[in-house]
Amino acid sequence: MNRRQQQQAEFDQSRANIIVGDAGHCPLPPSELAAIDAQHPSVVEYFGSGLTAQVFRLSCDGKDYTLKKRRPQAKVANLDGQYSFLNEVQRRADFAQLKSHHSHEFQSHQPFHHIVDTVYADYRLGIILSPWIEGRALNELTPGLAEQLLDTLFACEKHGLMEWDLCQGNLLVDDSGALKLFDFGYMYRFDPLTEFNSNGLSDPLFHAAERFETRFISGWLLGFDIDQQLALYRVWKQAALSNYRQRLAWLVEKGASKAVIGRIENTVELWQQALQSGSQFHALFLVEMFRSHVLDIEDDLAGQSCTALTLKRIDVVLAAIQGHFSQLEQGGALFYHNQGKSQSQLLSDYTTKSLTAKKYQIS
Repeated sequence: MNRRQQQQAEFDQSRANIIVGDAGHCPLPPSELAAIDAQHPSVVEYFGSGLTAQVFRLSCDGKDYTLKKRRPQAKVANLDGQYSFLNEVQRRADFAQLKSHHSHEFQSHQPFHHIVDTVYADYRLGIILSPWIEGRALNELTPGLAEQLLDTLFACEKHGLMEWDLCQGNLLVDDSGALKLFDFGYMYRFDPLTEFNSNGLSDPLFHAAERFETRFISGWLLGFDIDQQLALYRVWKQAALSNYRQRLAWLVEKGASKAVIGRIENTVELWQQALQSGSQFHALFLVEMFRSHVLDIEDDLAGQSCTALTLKRIDVVLAAIQGHFSQLEQGGALFYHNQGKSQSQLLSDYTTKSLTAKKYQIS
């Protein structure tokens, strides 16, 4: 158990509470919100697929709301999953404070314009109430949407908040075409000037662009042919390069540590070179998609929360090991538990992982 998990465990076991917002702004009393089920007359839609919470669309007095209710038992087996609802309420409190601080700015130019508002949240009651967002799940990748996401993540990281779970289910595009981030169960605190991420300096592999690639892009691209995959990935990488140049300038200006600056410098240089060469871009795509599939597979296995996509990712990883082992090895794609293993060992490992993932399938 790391320090953050220990602190959250201690808080959870205490009598302390976190409340965000004003109960007077709720359309129903908080106690009634906490008792709502799918048969309640205010419920318009019910979404029961969440791993740590149930979600309801409410309609009250001509206004629609999103109500998130904590599950009595999370469907994710690891500690981060167990404390994700607490973590989200903590982040909602952070954003309420940050938005209040920036409230003098024009709304469309606020750094947190793409972060959903919180009407009310009560950790002990297990509820988070937000305005309903009319829109759709993210299912495209345009320069504009990529820029909105990267700018929002950069704004969060400037204030010491890093989002780890940038999956499709946590990202919406509203009817105006604006991206909205609304789930913060896996957003953690860190020091952007001295740490790579909320794991400190131990895991330089994880950063904003990688998180989106791992949790969304790598799986989403499997629905396209290879030429379309490369074209879409180029759109993303061009936006990421522009954003990371801004990050680098900010880190230098703020006097960040050499280690933190050096990592971003190396990333910018790698992407710049790849975008200027077809063969290097193909190599970057192979290595980074392999990395993302590997990471997401491990997340699903650790949480015992595998899906059909997990199995598809494993198939892609097996094909890459079979057909491009030397390129993966030379490109640094064999890390952590895969480091130093032979091709045959990896093929055996991921065949076993496929069998395990089939046992951990969730509905």
